[in-house]
Amino acid sequence: CGAACVTRVSVAGATYRAQGALEVERQLEQARLEEDHLDVAAAVAAARRTSLFPDKRHTRPFEEAEEAAPRVLRAPCVPPHCDFECATHDARVERTMAADFIARDPELSRLMHSYPEPRVCGDDASDGTQQLGRVYPIFLGVPAEDVVGCVPRKYRGFQGGVREPNAKEPERRAYRFGPDEEADYKRAYREAYFGITKRKAGWDCLRHYEILAAGALPFFVPEDSSEKSTSAHAIGGAPALALAHWPKQLLASFGSLFPGVDAATRSVNATLLDADGTYARVAAGLLAYLRTRLTTTALADYVLTASGHRDARSVLILSSHPDPDYQRDLLIHGLRTRLGARAVDFVRPPHLYAPAPGSDDVAGTTANSHFKANEDLYGYGFTYAHRLRDDGAFAVDRSRIEQRIRDREFDVVIYASVHRGMPFWPAVWAAYDRTERIFVDGEDDHGWCVWSAALRWEGFYFMRELPDGCPPTLPPAQLNLSDPVHALSFHGPFFADDAVAFS
Repeated sequence: CGAACVTRVSVAGATYRAQGALEVERQLEQARLEEDHLDVAAAVAAARRTSLFPDKRHTRPFEEAEEAAPRVLRAPCVPPHCDFECATHDARVERTMAADFIARDPELSRLMHSYPEPRVCGDDASDGTQQLGRVYPIFLGVPAEDVVGCVPRKYRGFQGGVREPNAKEPERRAYRFGPDEEADYKRAYREAYFGITKRKAGWDCLRHYEILAAGALPFFVPEDSSEKSTSAHAIGGAPALALAHWPKQLLASFGSLFPGVDAATRSVNATLLDADGTYARVAAGLLAYLRTRLTTTALADYVLTASGHRDARSVLILSSHPDPDYQRDLLIHGLRTRLGARAVDFVRPPHLYAPAPGSDDVAGTTANSHFKANEDLYGYGFTYAHRLRDDGAFAVDRSRIEQRIRDREFDVVIYASVHRGMPFWPAVWAAYDRTERIFVDGEDDHGWCVWSAALRWEGFYFMRELPDGCPPTLPPAQLNLSDPVHALSFHGPFFADDAVAFS
């Protein structure tokens, strides 16, 4: 459709939004049913206090629910995979090496102490003290509990990709590790000096984070194996604000920084590498940087701080589609970790939560009726699935969402996956100022689109695969998003088509 046409991601946005509309309705009904159940439970509890039910048989189900021990899960960890030897035996030495390396590397030092600047275009304007019309780079993040406490001792040079190179099922792109082998997957990276990674459907990739969180260094190779295998060649073509939160110059230098490293043959000469010198300093510095700036809680802090909501105490995270979406899911993890039940996610992505305490099987209770085994999840759920709790003090109230929006119960509203549906937009538009709305575009590389062209004027727009240049200017007829009569409801998209030609 030519250079003027805006393209979309691999799955049609309209398909995502249609599926999301059904999920919004399903979860709204579920929330209503659960609210009714809680009202009944409260009535029975009150009756017990007034001795209207002296026979304990009437209250036994509620007693059992109260007495059930909570089941706490963490990232998979099976001995001997939990314990490992640190490369540096003195923690103070590693901390000193890390601090010294960060201070001496200008790029890493800048990223450690300030956020990347947003894309500022010629039509950028201000709304009070908050800048609108800009596009902010965003990153995926990794749960802090997945980050090792030190650089581990190494036993091999490279750990390759996670895919089977000779898979007989290319449509499934079979994984080298099974759905119950997350611990093995991360141990393999932990024992290697380097982990092979590359640009996939986008420049930002969860594998980069998994490698560094395991205490190895991510070594970028080209997408096409026939190209020259150097980090500089592999990452040098990234747009200026793609991977903006990563030290791209440092990563690109690995091919020349570390002698004795041959990515083509996946071999490392440990003597030439200077494992106790340059490698140790770089690994310690990057691990400390990840721990500080690239976790999911750091992601949550960045989004809130960059949008002027650093002190927000309650956040509504809206989306429509329940299936895995790395950017949305990891942002939810960070916000829930930071704010607890005051970070309300609707719809509820069931794969993010552990089964309810007392569940008899993986299907769980009514609240977990869509719980999925890891083998059904993208990437087997490694690094993101089943890490949060939604019970007891951690339970999120997802009832009466639209009314609570009108009542301005939340400090800020985040649309965490704009391409996959924006429920309750008319209510959000009416109740919340532009400076109180955040939009997140976490899709794979798709260039500029109507969302980035239009929504950046309706709130703070964060984009994962941010291309060079500026979004196109939309005709005024397509910029009527402030009018709730014509704007998006959760029953349809803003525009009829996902590809829009600009004249």
